[in-house]
Amino acid sequence: MLSEKSYIGLGRVPVGIGAVLRGWDMTKQEFEERLPVVDFRAMTEKCPHNCFHCFTNKNRRTLTLVQIKHVIDEVAEMGARAIDFLGEGEPTIDPWFFEIIEYTSARGIIPVVFTDAATKLRNRDFVRRLRNAGATVCPKCDSLFNAEYQNWVVGDETGKYFGQRNEAMNILMEEGFSKAEPDGTTRLGFDMVISSRNIGEVAETLRFCRKNNLWVIFAFYLPAGRSASSDFNRELKPNIGARQEMRRRVATIDRDEFGFDHPIWNNFATMPCVERIQIYGDGRVSPCPGSETIVGRVQDYSIRELHQMILDQFPGHNSACFDGNCLYRPKI
Repeated sequence: MLSEKSYIGLGRVPVGIGAVLRGWDMTKQEFEERLPVVDFRAMTEKCPHNCFHCFTNKNRRTLTLVQIKHVIDEVAEMGARAIDFLGEGEPTIDPWFFEIIEYTSARGIIPVVFTDAATKLRNRDFVRRLRNAGATVCPKCDSLFNAEYQNWVVGDETGKYFGQRNEAMNILMEEGFSKAEPDGTTRLGFDMVISSRNIGEVAETLRFCRKNNLWVIFAFYLPAGRSASSDFNRELKPNIGARQEMRRRVATIDRDEFGFDHPIWNNFATMPCVERIQIYGDGRVSPCPGSETIVGRVQDYSIRELHQMILDQFPGHNSACFDGNCLYRPKI
């Protein structure tokens, strides 16, 4: 069975394999005519973990709740499909978390929460409130199968994180976040950062996600953020041969085992990038997580003006010519 809609870069996707994340589910026309997905680091900079590849600098949020809501209002006026809430720290521990999430949903925008999951999402009441708010959830996933590696990534010396994350995942699935929908979407998925230590898990992870209606992308971020520092172990970055083989396996498994024949994109592998505009917790704005060039601040310009400034300075983001591949990472 194929989805009811045809999505940008993907066409009509098989139902029940997590091919499209709710909030990232746009047709080509929608992508070109409205603001797609905005990245907003509106939440606290605090985080219980210390991931080696974290792309945030844990800068202190200085925007007030009133200013955050005003930004959401402006984003809504531009027809944004979703807002990714992904930092500076762990969103779910922010004291304004539900006020921000529920306000976003009330403005007709899908809130997409990138979270460690273990800290708050083992509480079923918390999960149900998040579900009722219309949110989509992306728990942290560096490994679904290797506890030692996953705990090492987050800097957890107690060894508890892996099991707690998996417990939260089970609750999210039980509460319907991975329910198959006729439009082919899911509200639960993973953004898996690929290193030389977990690239061998990609095939098994992909199959697990497809069988459980979980969205997954495989991100070649390294080196970026903290991993761009001089003391980063460059051996953790997969070589080009390993990346090419991973791309081939993803394409083959999806096509032959799940009837999902799609291009392979240089940034996420399984779907094109639909993000545009990144807003920091202090109001600075850059084009996206791939480019941290600051074009202005929300305190000084409207979101509409900032969006135009991005297109003027970085015309590759123009939806009429954008092919879904990251403009800031090499094509493989």
